[in-house]
Order: sequence, then C-alpha cells, then structure tokens
Amino acid sequence: MGIDPELNYAHDLLANPVGGERQSAAYSGSFIGGVDFDLDTLFGLTGTSFSFGYYQGLGRDLSGEDINNVIDVSQIFIGDVFGISQINLLQTLANDRIEIALGRLSAGADFATSDAFVYYVSAGVNPNPLQLLENLPSFTTPPFSQWGARGTVRALDFLSLSVGAYNADINAQNNDMHGLVFKFNPEDGVLTVAEGELQVGQGEDSSYLPGQYRFGGYFDTSDYMRFSDPERIVAGNWGLYLLGNQMVYREQMDQGLSLWGFFSVAPRQSINLFPYSANGGAYYQGLFNGRDGDITAGAFYLGVFSDDLPGQSYELVFELNHRFQFSEWFFTTVDGQYVLNPNGQTDIPDAWVVGFEMSVDF
Repeated sequence: MGIDPELNYAHDLLANPVGGERQSAAYSGSFIGGVDFDLDTLFGLTGTSFSFGYYQGLGRDLSGEDINNVIDVSQIFIGDVFGISQINLLQTLANDRIEIALGRLSAGADFATSDAFVYYVSAGVNPNPLQLLENLPSFTTPPFSQWGARGTVRALDFLSLSVGAYNADINAQNNDMHGLVFKFNPEDGVLTVAEGELQVGQGEDSSYLPGQYRFGGYFDTSDYMRFSDPERIVAGNWGLYLLGNQMVYREQMDQGLSLWGFFSVAPRQSINLFPYSANGGAYYQGLFNGRDGDITAGAFYLGVFSDDLPGQSYELVFELNHRFQFSEWFFTTVDGQYVLNPNGQTDIPDAWVVGFEMSVDF
C-alpha cells in the first residue's frame, strides 16, 4: 500500500567484574521505530518518499557511571529519553543516480559508516566511530537528528559523492521537548560533510571480492571552548577520515572473512578530545558448520587524547563477540571487551566487560 512501519527493540546486558572505578552491571535498551511513506505508490510522485521516526531509550550507562571510560561499551545506550528522530523527504532522480534528502536528518546515517559496524556491541564504531562524535558534537547519529540537506550523485555504479549540510547548534538537540524543538539557527553554526565512496566486487559476475572504501572530511563553523582556557573560543573545527571494508576470503555467497579499518585526524588539539584515532577489525560470516548466518567479530578502538589534556594519554578497547542470527528479525550476541587505560588515565584499573545483546525487529 506504500506504507511501511518499522519497530526495533534492542538491549545490552553488560557487567565489568574486573576493573573500572567500581564493579557493576547495567541494562540499557531502546525502542526505535518509524514509518516510511512511498509517495509514488500513494500519490504518483515518482521517486519520492517521506519518513517519520521516534525513539525511546531505557536503562543506564555502564561506561559513564561505573567504568569511567570514553569509548562506551554499550552502543544501545542513548539515555532514558523519548523523542522524535527523523522527519524528512527523499527524492531520487535520473534512475536513482541522484538522491536528495531534506528535513530532520542524521548525518551518521550517510557519512562515516560501514556495513561492518553493526556487528559490534561497543559504541566504538556502532553506528559511527565514537572518536569522531566526541570531537564533533554536531554530528548526529541515529536516532538523533538535526535540520539538514544531503545530496548524493552516483556517477558510476561503483563511484559516488555525497555532500551534506546540517544545523550545528547542539542546543537544538535538547530533549526537553522530546525532539519537537525544530529550532533552525544556522547563524550559530553549520556542519558541512563531504564523502566519496568507491565500491568493488559488487556485481555477481565480478572477479573481485566485495569491498567498500570511503574518504571524507568535515567543517563545522560553530564556536568551541579551549581545553586549557574555556574562556577563549575557537571558531570552527575540521577533520578528515578514511575507512574501508573488504572481504578477503569467500566460502560461498556472503560467507567468508572480511577486514575493515578506520582512521581519523582532527588537527586542532586545543578543542578536539581525540586528534588522532584508529579502529580496525575482522568478521567472519558462517564460521561454524550449520550456522551460516552467524557472525564472529573482533575489533580494536584507539583514541589518542589531546596534548592539552595533561594526565590523559590514550584509551584502547578490544572486543570479541559472536552473533547468533536465529532469523532475519532476531539475533543475540555474546560479547567480551577489554578496556585498557580507561579515560586515558593510569589510575583507573583496566576493565573486563562481559555480557550480551539482543535485537528484535517487529
């Protein structure tokens, strides 16, 4: 009928039996839903669709309240909040080679993301690299959004360029009105992101294994406070990032081993928590006989703290997990993480984290 409702419930149950500022366990959960309207089917508007979304966060933050580390061990945690996430219009042109989106958008849904990131319980990369978000509060990730516009041109089947511009005032993200604050004030800051994408091995008859490579950069015109002197303001912030995801061994179809990596640089050490960061990992679909849809994944997440933050050097998190994909709509992931140098401080004991994640699509 042209109306597609969606609802997902997910939760993390995690504990740190060793390390951190204190030992504890925490539940964090979320309901994230929405409705997509195909305006071509409904009203004959070719290539046009409209989306409306909402979210409900539950539980508490094990990293923020007990471990005291920056690279959050739970990607599910969004706070105990309810709000409207997205309200946007999407238009495709030229046989889907051009795409234009307008409205309340999440920059992280289109930029600095990869198909590999959803396989991890840590917020190190799921849904986007956390080091990027720490440096750039205006970069919203699903389900959060800002007013913005994004255009994508796919010049060739394997090559595309995307450019987006978003309201960068973080006060517009205040949840007191449950996402109904539609403040648009570009005079207080605009975030611009550009990214090129190269895909290889996507066709069924391709002689290459499938891969995805992205190179992007951003500039935010907002004002930032210096770490060393909050009274002094720095106008604007910028950075670059590179990420790739490449299958290196294939058993059959989607089964096999893939490697991925991410690197970012944000040169202004006076305002960026992580001037340098690197993440990398591997995942294998169908590692065990009879479990063709399961994913076994490992990764590391490294953030190097600014030189303007004395006493903080780097934080490094390792993760190893196995996702049991019981059906297309239900999975459970058994997860283990090791947090080295929490918050970049040697006086906080390294933490072991264990637990599991569950996700159900309705």
